[in-house]
Amino acid sequence: MLWKEKKYAWLLLIFLWCFGFAGSLSRFVISYYQGELTGSLGVGRDFLGTTWSTATFIGAICAPLGGLLVDRFGVKKVMLLVSCSQILSLFTVLTLRNEAGYFIGNGLFAGFVGLGASTSYVLITGWFQHHRAKALAVLGSSTSLGFAVLVPILANWDGLTWIKVYEVLLLISLLFIPCIVFVLRENKEPEGASPPNVESSQKPDTENSSKPLLNWMSGMRMFARMLRHPVYVIAAFGIFTCGISMGTVEMNLVAIHQTAHASTGMISSAMSLLGLLEVFGGITFSFLLDHTSRTRALAILYLLRTVAFTLLIIHFPVSPILFSLIFGATYVGAVPGAILIAKETLGPDKSMGLHTGILLLVHQLGGVLAALGGGFNFDYAHNYQLLIGVNLLLSLVVSAAYFSVKSKARTGAAVNTLAQ
Repeated sequence: MLWKEKKYAWLLLIFLWCFGFAGSLSRFVISYYQGELTGSLGVGRDFLGTTWSTATFIGAICAPLGGLLVDRFGVKKVMLLVSCSQILSLFTVLTLRNEAGYFIGNGLFAGFVGLGASTSYVLITGWFQHHRAKALAVLGSSTSLGFAVLVPILANWDGLTWIKVYEVLLLISLLFIPCIVFVLRENKEPEGASPPNVESSQKPDTENSSKPLLNWMSGMRMFARMLRHPVYVIAAFGIFTCGISMGTVEMNLVAIHQTAHASTGMISSAMSLLGLLEVFGGITFSFLLDHTSRTRALAILYLLRTVAFTLLIIHFPVSPILFSLIFGATYVGAVPGAILIAKETLGPDKSMGLHTGILLLVHQLGGVLAALGGGFNFDYAHNYQLLIGVNLLLSLVVSAAYFSVKSKARTGAAVNTLAQ
């Protein structure tokens, strides 16, 4: 029963989902307005790729730091800091409206939004006990469904420009701050928590002051132990591969279709379909992640991505639609799957934010390489075939690795090994 969870858990999920849906506007801008952006700013597409990569790289570096801040100060304060960074980013872009302003706003300030990369994961895994994978999949579907719904609407909206879309995003970011203050609250009762101990609550200030450092050291030791087990080495490599795939799709997919001379109608339909399939595919994989072996579910996911990139590299007339159908079904499953494996390994760990941030760091670094690689691929070959081929090969390797690990060890065995 879904209602085994606390009612506030579902309210929190709805709240985060709504703002994720609205936040998909930023994904729409970078995917749809590349031509208009380059014309307005007087730059090439390599500049957009460099800016996006800079933000992604800074966000990747900030992810573990943000996770540590979550463990130290709580989700609310970190989300407020992130919202201020988002507002500063949008305000800079809208105020300067030139090459420098765009790079500072969307390249530098936007990168600090990465401090909040782990916040939603920590909130959801903290409040949900029985349906974590489903909740994470539903949350991940917010930007996907937003993209699917908004693309056909905004693409046919006369007079709409990238500047107006950014103005709407700024308004949404401003509204988010009071919502954080009055709606969000953290679950203060971690799994397996024992009743409060009066003596432990009265520890000297010197011991409490050293707690953040101890949490950091404990987290790094656990992460090092994770890397010594093949399941988690594969999970880390898989989430890195997922980052490359995500960067390829979010930054370059429209350009890939345009290079293959797909019609505007075909591209619009394919991108909308991609968003819809992300929702249904994410929910489907969440059931697999909750009710079957994590590694088997992820092996199937990466095998489907291999098929999708195979169709994309051939460039059939219907490749845009087929790619969206297959890849979209796998879009939001890989990251929650890897994070759930890590959480089950750590158990009721107090450094969940730190470990989630580390995994997201690996994921974001993959996105950086994809954005930079796509720009170089196009500049030197005037196509994206090499980038697509790398995605195809890496997805196949990760799928085979997950299948091989499944035949030798289950996640539960890995947990026991790490617990020793």
